[in-house]
Amino acid sequence: MKKQSANILGLSYQELKCLLEELGQPEFRARQVFHALYKERVATLEDVSTLPKSLPPEMGKRGIFFSSPTIERKFVSVDGTIRYLIAFDDGQSVETVWMPEGDGGEAGDGSVAGEEELPANRKSFDRATICVSSQVGCAVNCQFCMTALLGLKRNLSAGEIVGQIITVLNDHHVDMERQRINLVFMGQGEPFNNYENFIKAVNLLVEGVGFAESRMTVSTSGIVPRIYDLAKEKVRPKLAISLNASNDEQRTKLIPINKKWNIAALLEAARAFPLRTRE
Repeated sequence: MKKQSANILGLSYQELKCLLEELGQPEFRARQVFHALYKERVATLEDVSTLPKSLPPEMGKRGIFFSSPTIERKFVSVDGTIRYLIAFDDGQSVETVWMPEGDGGEAGDGSVAGEEELPANRKSFDRATICVSSQVGCAVNCQFCMTALLGLKRNLSAGEIVGQIITVLNDHHVDMERQRINLVFMGQGEPFNNYENFIKAVNLLVEGVGFAESRMTVSTSGIVPRIYDLAKEKVRPKLAISLNASNDEQRTKLIPINKKWNIAALLEAARAFPLRTRE
């Protein structure tokens, strides 16, 4: 077997199955590892009591490892909002935001999340929202966005996208079966310019971590071809479009990609977007 170098955070069940089969492990090991990574949100593979003690070292010998993003800094606002600086193995970092009162974006949108009433004896985060980044920096160059000043450093992998969320969930000791958490892909980067990793992360969040599609929203600056792609996905978040202006002249000044996909093209894609029940 060739020596690999891979972080297993971000692998699907099928990918884990193939990888572990090459190590001579039975299929149920993949189920155990998948459950541990995403449902249990373990810190290390050594914490998984159902795995043979010899397996993590054997994986390490072959360059297969498990690494989660780490919290470099936390900035806490008076309203309980927390901005996390999340660091990755290569030294790059992104901002991920925890909003204990939610972002308000789901209110009245017709979904289950938008119609819920908060209980009288509410906890500090009965409707918390996590704002997730998809790239280090951004190439879209929206004139109102601070991330535009960074330019695009690189795309995040599916594991790095999911890892942000797992790190924040663990910091708040969230029980996904009892507590209601929404996700918005509205942090650093344009998710549709990192489409494959974004969609893979969405599937892992649904199948592994336990999020419902109705509790996810992705925002795009207007990458029209990807709106059509998203419409075809079996598992997909709700769609939000960052319009920011009502005419092409104004919008082009704010969002330069409007030159490529103008408001008419954007509205045509939006009208063609299929809505699910209650969406």
